[in-house]
Amino acid sequence: MINMNKKIFDNEKGSAMILVALGMAVLLGLVSLVTDTGLIFVSQAKLVNAVDAAALAGAQELPGRPDLAVTVAENYAVTNGVNAHDLDIEVMNENKAIRVQAERNVNLLFAKILGINTGFVEHEATAQVGPIAATEGVVPLGIQEQELNFGEQYTLKVGAGESDTGWFGALALGGPGASTYEENLTYGYPEVISIGDILDVQTGNISNPTKRAIDFRLLACNHTPYCTVDHFQRDCARLVKIPIIEKINARDVKVVGFGVLLLDDVTGQGNDSYVKGRFVQTILPGEISGEAENFGVLGVKLIE
Repeated sequence: MINMNKKIFDNEKGSAMILVALGMAVLLGLVSLVTDTGLIFVSQAKLVNAVDAAALAGAQELPGRPDLAVTVAENYAVTNGVNAHDLDIEVMNENKAIRVQAERNVNLLFAKILGINTGFVEHEATAQVGPIAATEGVVPLGIQEQELNFGEQYTLKVGAGESDTGWFGALALGGPGASTYEENLTYGYPEVISIGDILDVQTGNISNPTKRAIDFRLLACNHTPYCTVDHFQRDCARLVKIPIIEKINARDVKVVGFGVLLLDDVTGQGNDSYVKGRFVQTILPGEISGEAENFGVLGVKLIE
């Protein structure tokens, strides 16, 4: 009887050891799966961020400098950990889009026990440039729709002796009043304005608020060399984003596009209160549209 019980005990002990061994194998497999899946997930996320950012960075040189767009995209991807040999970059769509594709092998840890040494991740992103259709940060000055020559000087606001309608080129963004106008001219209107929006004009010459705001912007440009139409910093305070407008009546205008001018100066007061600047071409944040007319301000977005 004792021998029989011993046999039963030994059999149970042996079965338990087998079950423990099987459980350890299952647990090890789960640890392997969770750990290596995490490695692949993190690597994929980093690759997505690097490729998306590279496409957006490169697109900012389009359409005018496609070769530089490829260089910028490659440098940006490499800086963010992508091997240059694993990159494929292509400018397409008549130099209005750039595609960045990258892949990466991931060295696995526990999966090597099962004979799996590496995993594989890849990502592709395409960024496109197009005319701005909606944006924030515009200043309360507008210019009527016309053929614009980049680098040429234009007058944004005229003096008191230049208008017989009471409108001198200023807009009432966010409501009328000299203080609101000055705030928006100094820092830009914080709300989004879109093509097709109807805007109120700001009556009165308001030359003192104009001069204070423009002087602030001119003094804020401390770049070396000093910004010019051929070489400027995109964050320069002298760059003003303006709506291109179509006059509807004496009190309302319609937004038909957006442009950017590099401020030259602001002169005098009263009859001599003028604001002048030169049109430039640049890339700025904003919603883009393939149907909007191009007045030199382009935006960038990921389309894939």
